[in-house]
Amino acid sequence: MMSAQETADKLNNSLPIHLTASNVQQNPEFVKLLMSLTRHLTDSGMSVAVHKDMLQAEDALREQKLKYLQIWTLYSELKDFLIEYDIKKQDVHPSSATLQLYEALKVSLAQAEALDYIDFHPEGGEQSATLLGLKAEQLLAGEHQRKSLHQSFQQSIIPELETRLRSKCETLASFHKPTKQAENEQLSFAKATQLPAFLENEKQLLDQEKKQLHHNHMLRDKQFTQLYEVLMQSLQILQKLMADHQLQSQAKHDRVMAEWLAAKCDAMCLKVRVLQNQMIRDTYTPEAIQALKRIKASLKDAEEESTAEFHRLTQTLLAYESVGMGFDSLVQQYTTLMAEIDNKKWALSELRQNQGSELDDLWNQH
Repeated sequence: MMSAQETADKLNNSLPIHLTASNVQQNPEFVKLLMSLTRHLTDSGMSVAVHKDMLQAEDALREQKLKYLQIWTLYSELKDFLIEYDIKKQDVHPSSATLQLYEALKVSLAQAEALDYIDFHPEGGEQSATLLGLKAEQLLAGEHQRKSLHQSFQQSIIPELETRLRSKCETLASFHKPTKQAENEQLSFAKATQLPAFLENEKQLLDQEKKQLHHNHMLRDKQFTQLYEVLMQSLQILQKLMADHQLQSQAKHDRVMAEWLAAKCDAMCLKVRVLQNQMIRDTYTPEAIQALKRIKASLKDAEEESTAEFHRLTQTLLAYESVGMGFDSLVQQYTTLMAEIDNKKWALSELRQNQGSELDDLWNQH
């Protein structure tokens, strides 16, 4: 019986999923379902039947693509060959046989191109409709007249095409794997013929490296998950230890904190005293002390004068008090008489003003 980790690894390799051993242990029924799916799905999540059909379709497509590329390579080389012939023909006039041969080659190539476009079926049209109403037999009507040139094609054109294609294959092979030393023709051609196999082998190696890279990625994710779980377990244990030992060390922690706060308070008090002394030193400079002494002397003199004045007034008040109660009545009578005198003075001044105004009126009348 496989362990939980082995089961998780098997499912991760068989299906595009990522399970851990804990997932397998916690979900046994779901694991059974996944194990049954491995018989019907591939590692990419595709069904086995669809994957088989896709492989067959890819093989058929690969064959058709190979045929198309072969024909396209030959067609492109013929086009380049004819273009080079037209360029050379401007400098060197060819013989009539050569001219006839190349003209026949152009006609054959044009007919082959036209045959690809002759059959078309527009929407809603007849299935038998062709381009411009032409038939393949009409395009190939003069083909029997050029059969006599087929031997010339095989003797001159085909070897030339083979030489050109061989040269390009050798160039491509040397580009794929360049060499410092010159190689003979047979070895170079042998490398060129083996180039598809080399490329296919390199492609397979790349695919294997991709799979290995994917496998390494899965292993890294697995290790990350395992490390994460271990880390979470460690954190839980650490929290439990902290909760268990926190109360035991709390009293010691509080005592140390109280001592630290007391020491900090003493230090602050000392700093305040130092700051106070610095302020006193900065405030009471020698010049300020001399000024304060002069102010003190002035205030002392003023205090002595005030004391003497207070003493004099006190003596006067005592003298007044020694006279007795009759002095108060005399003062009251004196005050009353002074008030009456002031009133009479005011009345006399008013009377004089009135008399003066009457005399002025009489004088003005006369």
